[in-house]
Order: sequence, then C-alpha cells, then structure tokens
Amino acid sequence: MQTIAKPLTHEEFRAMQFSEVEEKAYIFELIDGEIVAKNHPSATHQLVLLELAARLREFVKASNSGKVFIAPFGVVPESGTDVQPDLFVVLDANLPKLQEDGFFGVPDLVVEIISPSSIKLDRNTKFKLYERTGVAEYWIVDTKYQSIEVYGRQGNGYDLISFAVEKGAVQSSVLSGLSVEVAEVF
Repeated sequence: MQTIAKPLTHEEFRAMQFSEVEEKAYIFELIDGEIVAKNHPSATHQLVLLELAARLREFVKASNSGKVFIAPFGVVPESGTDVQPDLFVVLDANLPKLQEDGFFGVPDLVVEIISPSSIKLDRNTKFKLYERTGVAEYWIVDTKYQSIEVYGRQGNGYDLISFAVEKGAVQSSVLSGLSVEVAEVF
C-alpha cells in the first residue's frame, strides 16, 4: 500500500491503485482523509445483509419512497470520505445526489453489520462519521448477539430509538411504518 503524508480527498482515493494482493485481502475505505482497510465479509454477514436488504427494499418499493443500495457502492458525504456501508437507503428527495459511480451526499439510513474485526470501526469511527455528517438513522447489526440497534437523530447527535436481541422487532423513524423482526433476519 502507498504511504500517504497528507489527508486524501475522495478523488485522490478513487485514483489510487492497490495491488492485487491488497485487493484480495481487504476492502478499502477513506474516512477523514485516511485509508482504512477492512476484512472481506463472512458468509453469515452476507446472509444477514441479504435478509435486511430484501426487507428494506420491499418496504421502500411498496411505499415508492426511494432506493436501497448494498456494498460495494461508494458513499461520499464529504470530500475526505468515501465509505461503503453494508446497506443504505436514499429517499426520493436525495436521489439527485446519486451518480453511476456513487452517492455524493448523506444517505437517509445506513446499516452496518459488525464483525469481530470491524467492531471499533462500526461502533466508533463510522458512528461518529454518520452522526457528524447528518445521516438521519444508523443501524448497527451484531450477528454474534443477533441484535439490531437503531440510532436516530436527536438534535446534533444520535439516541438509541429501537433495539431488539434474538426476538422482537425494531422500528425505523426514517421509514415510518417499517418493522423488522430480528428472528427473521438471523
């Protein structure tokens, strides 16, 4: 990997060339001008992602309210950041920020599925990033504990607005009327 002396912009990051070995080993994101390497997802991660994506897509499509995207698809909420959330929703009002090569704005809802290697990144770094850039709702999905935490905007920050472990359902404030049964996702 290249050594970087100054914070990168998303344009510089997208112009970088990673080696074949690096690309096989990691997924790269840019957060606050710094490159972050993360492990590829596990089979469990992908199964949970597909279940959640299907439920959110079905709801969004039925309500004709926006679009649902899954990784790998870049989100650039600010110049020094280019991340690939596991899943994100863009409501109709924000669709003009969608381009073929990424979403250049702030998604309305973001879902990250944590794994042992991404706990700090998803619970701290990305939590603060999404909170700071104005993502209205952030879901943290934990496959180990079969839980879903839903954080919603309260003033300038997030508050936990819905939570379920193993059974029960979580609700969305961004997608009013959406309820996801945890047992059906894991």
